[in-house]
Amino acid sequence: MMNKKLLSLLCLTALSLSACNDDDHDQFSSPETLTVPTLISFAKLPVSTYAEGPDSGAAVSGANGIYPPFKGQPVQGFSAAVKNNDGSYMAMSDNGFGTQNNSADYLLRIYKIKPDFKTKTKGTGQVSVQDFIQLRDPNKLVPFEIVNNNTPDRLLTGADFDPESMQRVADGTYWIGDEFGPYLLHFSAEGVLLDAPIPLPHPLIKGQELRSPQNQLNKAGINYIEPLIQQSGGFEGMALSKDGQYLYPLLEKPLKGDASGQLIISQFDLKTKSYTGKYYLFTLDSKASAIGDFQLFNNQEGIIIERDASQNNLGSYKKLIRIKLGESGKVIEREELLDLIKIANPNQLYTSVRDGDIGTGTQFAFPFETIEDVVIEDGRTLTVLNDNNFPGSSGRNAKLADDNEIIQIRLPKALY
Repeated sequence: MMNKKLLSLLCLTALSLSACNDDDHDQFSSPETLTVPTLISFAKLPVSTYAEGPDSGAAVSGANGIYPPFKGQPVQGFSAAVKNNDGSYMAMSDNGFGTQNNSADYLLRIYKIKPDFKTKTKGTGQVSVQDFIQLRDPNKLVPFEIVNNNTPDRLLTGADFDPESMQRVADGTYWIGDEFGPYLLHFSAEGVLLDAPIPLPHPLIKGQELRSPQNQLNKAGINYIEPLIQQSGGFEGMALSKDGQYLYPLLEKPLKGDASGQLIISQFDLKTKSYTGKYYLFTLDSKASAIGDFQLFNNQEGIIIERDASQNNLGSYKKLIRIKLGESGKVIEREELLDLIKIANPNQLYTSVRDGDIGTGTQFAFPFETIEDVVIEDGRTLTVLNDNNFPGSSGRNAKLADDNEIIQIRLPKALY
């Protein structure tokens, strides 16, 4: 039998890979331990969290007891997230306050956040905001007038773009899917725009560009093209192939007049910085109104967040769907992976339950209207974040503005 001293030495040697006796997730270490998706970690960033910057919110009325002017920049509305090696995340806020017309004083940023996850054995459940990357266009690559058009830094705002999806690629640069154009935006690791915004070609009509009603060129009267994309129906999710060669931006909603419920996924080649012409179709469930995010765990298979437009409703439709791309031009395979309204929570990890909170007990729920972030940590662990639509959403509690919640879910069966 191995003596305790030797066992301790082996544990210390392998600590970076796994803990021998005090692993937070050791109760979930073998597939047979779990039979249903289970909450293993929880954290939340309070809704009233602000970063440095000019006061904001001048064009919004406020809601849920939070009213402008806001002292600085709200750290909110996470619409995309990527994991760092130190356990922190780069979390990208969306356009700010919901529309082009009310977000001119909201600065577009990617925040570095570090959750101290509450687990069965440790953690406070708090989230620290460590830093941010300010998105900007000092080289004047944007082909239309922006809010800060005549300033040296040309800081980008929520009236200029609505960033909803993000991938960091091998060279450390960021690719962002914008909903207004819709455009693909390419930024340096420091937040400088590297290429002019890349428009979306129609996959079925050669030479025609797909635009949304919020398209900035259309609004400026530049080369007007009839919008075929629905209001708030531009890029919402965007996956990166495992080999790092392709992006797959996904529209949030079907095109105007399309009763099929099919969303277009386009293939974009990172080497040539151009669309390949290949596309795929994702069919929304009849209960869903939109998608929230799209991630791949290999070159063909991945996860899409699918949701309805309700909040604060334990009968709502909020699901993660496993997909497989398949052949270009065809409808992709889909199957339900898990229901975000029905997550086992045996350790009751939700912190500080308030009067009126729902879905916090042994059956945990993520009852938010906009759930827009999934990070595939490994084959059996997923991190999911909500977009709290600061300060307008009240999914957790009908009388309170939503916090930014971050949950980790352990799957009973590995994805790969």
